[in-house]
Amino acid sequence: MTNPFLQRWNHRVRHWGTMFAGTSYYHQPQGMGRVFVPGELKGYFNDLTGKTRWTGKVERDGLPFNTLTNGKVVRFPILLCQKALGHWDQWLMEGGTEDRDLFLRTATWLEQTQDSMGGWDTWGPLGQPQRYQYSAMTQGQAVSVMTRAYTLTKSKGLARACFKAMALFRKPVSEGGVCWYEGNQVFLEEFPASRRDTVLNGFIFSLFGLYDYLLTFPDEHVAAFYEEARDSLIRILPEYDAGFWSYYSSGTKRLASPFYHHLHLSQLKALSRIGYGSSVRMALDRWTSYQGNRLYKSWAIVRKGYQKLNEADGIKIAA
Repeated sequence: MTNPFLQRWNHRVRHWGTMFAGTSYYHQPQGMGRVFVPGELKGYFNDLTGKTRWTGKVERDGLPFNTLTNGKVVRFPILLCQKALGHWDQWLMEGGTEDRDLFLRTATWLEQTQDSMGGWDTWGPLGQPQRYQYSAMTQGQAVSVMTRAYTLTKSKGLARACFKAMALFRKPVSEGGVCWYEGNQVFLEEFPASRRDTVLNGFIFSLFGLYDYLLTFPDEHVAAFYEEARDSLIRILPEYDAGFWSYYSSGTKRLASPFYHHLHLSQLKALSRIGYGSSVRMALDRWTSYQGNRLYKSWAIVRKGYQKLNEADGIKIAA
């Protein structure tokens, strides 16, 4: 019989090894989108084309599914959205019908599986309570997929799905939504919980969902919400600066892994291109210098490894 403790640590070691080697499907380098055009709904802001090379299991519809560490098989919305956005960019660059078809198939799946609240259960299968099952990152990336699909199909169903997704997007965590409201500040939570712990990359992915929505469906109320969230990100950005590296999250101050630090740089570059101002450019310059410092990078890897050793076990994606 397999020892559960050894099995768990074997999974951890393999996961960390592939992540640091850059061979993990989930931790491929993600630079600026190669066909991103500020102010236009063309290429996605982040390069997700590497996500198109899925080697895991797929259903008959050609879409992937994941196996969790508890053996349960699920469809993970964030993976599906990111893979779809990769196919979208591939289609724009190469014109392949298979990329277009897989992209539209995912958009159809999103429309058909959206629940009555306007969302997709992201964290429920991983053991989160029902009131924290949604993710702002899922909402944002699903909208980024569906708005692009709408530009191709003009489907009223996709438009309605975008409107429903936006309603949940703006709902506070205390009411089962994905936003923390603190005074006039708005924080978009990748992992909603009883205490705010805003994940930087998830916040930015979520913001680009709002950005894409407004390029497609002008709406003064959503525009005001977007501006509040944008200004909140700019105000909170210094809290993600560890002095030698970037933090992954604001509350628990988890240090970013090398993959996420590089992702932060790519995201800040995109934000600077859409006019986020000097604060973003200053953070980008500082954090880029951190990445180029071997001592800082080595210390960050050591610190991150220590944090990983002390993380609580839970249900995770195994494959």
